[in-house]
Amino acid sequence: MEQLRAAAVALAAALARVELARATGGPSPQTLTAIVREHRLATSGDGLAQACEELANSDGKPGRTARLAGLRDFLVRARALGLEPGAAQELLDAERRPSVRPPGDAGLHGALPPVQVERMLPLLRERQRRGELERALAEVESDGPLSGVFDAAQAALGELKLGDPAVAAVALQERGWSLAPTGAPRAAAEKLLRATDGIAGDLGQWLLERHAGVERGAERHDVLHLVHAPLFASAFPRGELLRTCRRWSEMLRLDLDAGRAIRLDDEDAPLRPAGAHAVAVDPPDEVRIVLVPEEGPRGLSQLLGSLGVGQLRTGPPGDAPPEDLWLCDPGLPFACSAVFASLVREPEWLRRCARTDLRRDDERAIAYAFVLDARLAAARTLGSLEAHETGFGARAGQTVRDLYLRASGADLPAGLSLREIDPWLCGWAELRGLALASQVRARLREEFDEDFWRNPRSLAPLQGMWNRGGRPSVADLFAELGSLCSVDPLIADLIEACQ
Repeated sequence: MEQLRAAAVALAAALARVELARATGGPSPQTLTAIVREHRLATSGDGLAQACEELANSDGKPGRTARLAGLRDFLVRARALGLEPGAAQELLDAERRPSVRPPGDAGLHGALPPVQVERMLPLLRERQRRGELERALAEVESDGPLSGVFDAAQAALGELKLGDPAVAAVALQERGWSLAPTGAPRAAAEKLLRATDGIAGDLGQWLLERHAGVERGAERHDVLHLVHAPLFASAFPRGELLRTCRRWSEMLRLDLDAGRAIRLDDEDAPLRPAGAHAVAVDPPDEVRIVLVPEEGPRGLSQLLGSLGVGQLRTGPPGDAPPEDLWLCDPGLPFACSAVFASLVREPEWLRRCARTDLRRDDERAIAYAFVLDARLAAARTLGSLEAHETGFGARAGQTVRDLYLRASGADLPAGLSLREIDPWLCGWAELRGLALASQVRARLREEFDEDFWRNPRSLAPLQGMWNRGGRPSVADLFAELGSLCSVDPLIADLIEACQ
């Protein structure tokens, strides 16, 4: 078993280096095929079977069971990579390949990589130009590798012997949310959509008209423009993002650098994805925050969120078990990110830290962006479950488009629909994490008042969430807060912020 654990950590470190290269826009140190060859035990069916057997025979001690569950969850993904490294590599390479031909382009000369298009698309003010770029992006063929990766994930999930792939995918994230084989994510996603349908129909449509210039027939690029480049975006200059975070951390007495373990990389490169990304290169000693500064509230919230993930990855002591350092419930990073990212919804925080005084309608636009995040996560959850049950293809793609329209009020191009499907139900992990973050914020308000974000005493409970790294699950942390697992705190939080 120790050999398997060591093999898993070595594979996690190799994949982290690939993730860092992707985030920085630099060359990858290895191909995924080469990584699979070097880490045969961690990507094999035997390794996965051994982890499943150890988990089934665990002695019931919570710490050991949690670590074995984390190891199994990582190894089933590693097994999927081992089954189809070529398709996974094709998807990785496709982001950077010049394949998007804007109107008027005579051929590959002048074509743009998708990662570059996705980065510039939301920021364009001219709606016609946004639409042209998005249609060109949707024409890039990616269904083949997407299907290969999905099929490999289903095969790996089948090796868990937990039932159909949908049931197995839910079981990996069950951890206290169980209703029925796939009942928890379905019920939670539907409940959140129903509870916020009114906000999306009224406030959402008004904001799309005001900030994206669309009265009817909104498209995906309109939603992206509303979130990333609202009319008041200049109140959040790119050059002030880090200074804003440091003004806040000084009030809270939080070490944003975690003793120099968290390093910021904001040097731009053409192939860097937009936003901020926390990459645990060697936790807890080295976490890189890779940032493409972006004017507007979304750029600030993404930086704050990545700093929250950085605190999680640098929180445990260096001699903690490797599972605590490298692995975790997939919902936990979303929770740690959302606790910090949602500070941009606090009017007093904006005045004191961002040094901007917005109108109430603009504050509601910021809050609605978080409603969109949650609704789209719910839509991806339901669409991914549909793909597991009916197959990866046209029917699932149409379901995803219908769900995207319901969640955002905008059309999703058919050529982009299958990209929203995730065999590991990442949308469900995000919903669970967002719900926990709302519960944490509610408890902090209860104990330290509305301005908990500048009270140094509120730092201790936050550190209690980070200092164990990946060991606790989202459900464990809900229980420690004296609450049952539910999306109710998230729903209440979103509705209140938009009022």
